[in-house]
Amino acid sequence: MATEHVTPRRTQAQPYPKPALYEAIANVNRDLGLLIADFDRLREFRFKRQDIDAFIAKTEHLRSRVNGELLEHQLARELKDEHHFWLLDKKFEDRYEDPNDVLIGAKRRLEEMASEERHALQEANRIRERRKREEQEIQEIIGTSAASESAVSDVSMDLDS
Repeated sequence: MATEHVTPRRTQAQPYPKPALYEAIANVNRDLGLLIADFDRLREFRFKRQDIDAFIAKTEHLRSRVNGELLEHQLARELKDEHHFWLLDKKFEDRYEDPNDVLIGAKRRLEEMASEERHALQEANRIRERRKREEQEIQEIIGTSAASESAVSDVSMDLDS
């Protein structure tokens, strides 16, 4: 009898449990935070502010680098696990799926498509109306400029005569 495996099959042995990894990363961040707090307290002893700021900047840089490197390495594992558990979840969901749910989903999708179509038609009508208004404005501008040009030419003809 086949059983469903909840934990992902690994091609290599699991080097560490995930909770321990994230706990270690949290501890590193906490400890570096304590170091920064200690540097802040050293300001009371009148060390040069620039030196303290430089040490804090180096510590923050180290913390960022550690987090970036460790979490980048861990990302591939998390994505692989996410996919594996998504497939398992889908299997369990499909097992208990009601055939009527497909029809309900299809009906919802048809309603969504009709709504999208109505929205697209409304948007197209708005664009047509705006274009019509702009064309009328252009015609008015052209009409007024043509009238003013003819008035100017009439005046110039009067001056010539």
